[in-house]
Amino acid sequence: MYTGIINCKGDGFSMKEGFDAAVGVVKEYLSANNYSNSITASHIRCYRLLAIYMAENEEAFNKVVAEQWLQTVTPGLCKSTLKVYRQAVGRLETAYHGKEIKNTKKWYEAQQRYSRLDFRWRAVLDAFMEEISEGFHHAYQRTFKISIARFLEYLTRKDVSRMEDISHQLIIEFYRDDKHDSYKAKDVCNNCIRRFLSHLSAKGIVQDSIPLILDKFAIAHLAYVEALPKDVRESLSGNTQGVSVKASEYYKKTIELHAIIEQCKYSKTIKKVFRQAWREFFIFLEVNSLDYTRQSALAWAYFMSRQVSQWKSFRRAFMLFEQYWECGQINPQIVYSYKPDRADALPPWCRADYDVFIMSKQKEGIAESTHHMFRNSCLRLLEYFSTVGISSWEAVTPETLKEFHRQDPHSTPEGKNAYAFKIRMFLEHLGEIGRVPQALFLAVPSDYAPRVSLIKTLSNDDIAELYRFQINATDGYILRNAAMILIGLRMGLRASDITKIKFRDISWDQKTISVQQQKTGRFLKLPMPVEVGNALYRYITQGRPDTSSEYIFIPHRAPYHRLHRVACATALTKALSTNPHGFRITRKTFASRMLVKNVSADKIADSLGHADNSTVMQYLSTNDDKMRMCAIPLSKIPVKGGALS
Repeated sequence: MYTGIINCKGDGFSMKEGFDAAVGVVKEYLSANNYSNSITASHIRCYRLLAIYMAENEEAFNKVVAEQWLQTVTPGLCKSTLKVYRQAVGRLETAYHGKEIKNTKKWYEAQQRYSRLDFRWRAVLDAFMEEISEGFHHAYQRTFKISIARFLEYLTRKDVSRMEDISHQLIIEFYRDDKHDSYKAKDVCNNCIRRFLSHLSAKGIVQDSIPLILDKFAIAHLAYVEALPKDVRESLSGNTQGVSVKASEYYKKTIELHAIIEQCKYSKTIKKVFRQAWREFFIFLEVNSLDYTRQSALAWAYFMSRQVSQWKSFRRAFMLFEQYWECGQINPQIVYSYKPDRADALPPWCRADYDVFIMSKQKEGIAESTHHMFRNSCLRLLEYFSTVGISSWEAVTPETLKEFHRQDPHSTPEGKNAYAFKIRMFLEHLGEIGRVPQALFLAVPSDYAPRVSLIKTLSNDDIAELYRFQINATDGYILRNAAMILIGLRMGLRASDITKIKFRDISWDQKTISVQQQKTGRFLKLPMPVEVGNALYRYITQGRPDTSSEYIFIPHRAPYHRLHRVACATALTKALSTNPHGFRITRKTFASRMLVKNVSADKIADSLGHADNSTVMQYLSTNDDKMRMCAIPLSKIPVKGGALS
């Protein structure tokens, strides 16, 4: 701090000389106390404008004149500049009267911490400052020096004499104890200290996670194993089969993975969440002296569900890491499931027979949805056996099966019958291998209450609304939805077949789309209407993400796998103001409109991919004009009494 005192009003000094001398004193004070270039420039500009004002008004410098000048310039100044000008005038007045300028801002007093450091800490800081001397502007270098000196002074107060003694707990205590005027100032200071700690980490002086923990989010999410809930602790110490990696090796691999995911078509948010998961879990591992395992990673992600909303993306980040660790690359199109397999909870007495049956069904080449229904049907039955205390095949009786069928809940009779059919096949298989009596499968009822429902189709207003939706589509996501809806409406394809369309299935020359129907397995080649072709072309050229996926319709963020058929129903719901009750209504509308145009039942069946025209008959009720021709006249019905007599 500058402590020199001059008498600017003594003999031999004019008023102007006294003013200039006071300005010189203030400039020396600013330089000696390492004020920033912007603060110094603001002081000099203030004094220049004040001098012009005094000359124009033939006034000598004094407090009243300075205040009058400030009032004239206040309307054109922002609040922060006006504050600096008032400080500049105050310091000038102090120097003009030969008094000592006192520092009133704590931030600038902090710059003196460097001079109070022990020579060993100072040497470490000097070495770091020399390393960054060419990478940062000298003004920011001063910020580094001030911030790191602040941290080193804290270490001195904590009796830390070696850099190797810096621990996670010490960093947490520093973050808690270090006070600043604002969160922004605290963040700037911690950023500088983190850079210094990374410098020490690169030299092997401190652990790699030490720099990472000095972050408000990382500290907020930090957990010690002993403080975790019991279920999470048990998951951490459970089965460790699979990948097991030292924490340091895990961290090195995630750094490589950072660079790789930057090249993938993930959204910025997802990439940020991935990096956060890898970084914060690494801190957790080093703080608790643990190695990476899949069990510990997923248990930690589950624990984080109580603190962050992106915990499911955390799980996905860990599966990507394991994929990269094992294969040296990642495949964003892989979709992972984290639900435990219900079959794992089956008792040993029935598990092997269940596995053999399900594997035999899978080898038959059945559709994936049918395979899932077989699994669910059998698991429902076996789980019921466990709840009623059955522990062997010998204990299964016809009464047990009937009671299971009675209490097994389903939303529709058709669904209940479909599940019962698959359970009968399972029991028939068990009878063939001698686990149960061969006729036991007959104990599962096969009848259900018939139900007839009216065919619902889209109205003309609904169809017009869909065409407006397609015409006004500009965003890539909406272009995709419009194309899928038009295929369903104009070609009658099921949602499961639309989402599996590949580039090779479209013949632009022949104007056709070919599909192998997922439900029936039948091959279908249909003419592609012009408006469908145009909608597909717009989506492919203007809206579809740039990816090598063979499927036409894909998600608009990684992983670029095949869309689930539910996406079609979602698209239709968003396009219509009324509730369409599922995407199947487009197929029904397609069939009913062909019927209205007098297209034969056989041709409609061929267009729908049906084996015969029997299912087309259900659409007869949608042809209002033809149905009126079938009405029986009331004149031939004898009515006695009442309004019609």
